[in-house]
Amino acid sequence: MVRPGESPAERPRAAVMEDVAELAGVSAMTVSRVLNAPEKVRPETRERVLAAVRELDYRPNSAARMLVTGRSGVLGVVCFDTTLYGPASTLFGVEQAARDSDYLVSIASLPVLDRRWIGRGVDRLRSQSVDGVIVVAPHESAAEG
Repeated sequence: MVRPGESPAERPRAAVMEDVAELAGVSAMTVSRVLNAPEKVRPETRERVLAAVRELDYRPNSAARMLVTGRSGVLGVVCFDTTLYGPASTLFGVEQAARDSDYLVSIASLPVLDRRWIGRGVDRLRSQSVDGVIVVAPHESAAEG
């Protein structure tokens, strides 16, 4: 984000994995292991890498991760009338469970709850490369044609 009066060239660049590796005194591969499989790294090394991540405010590149793993880390939720307590509390529970499992949530809110609109919502979420889709609908509505 460019701040008022600041040109894009003046903006500090975001830290990359190589910056973390240099600060921690390890290889980029070791940084990757700490971020993806921390149990395979010595505790002292893991702590040095995590301290460098915090100091540099490093954020893994989700697009690069998706290219490597084929997974987006995003769950899609198709829902209707989230102003009501039931759907809203269900959506809240889904978001909490997703967060606990390191997933983000993308929501497709429907103006009408029928198969055509549910299909549109699922298609929209699939175009975002979500890893899975959850449909929140009353039982009777979900069974109707």
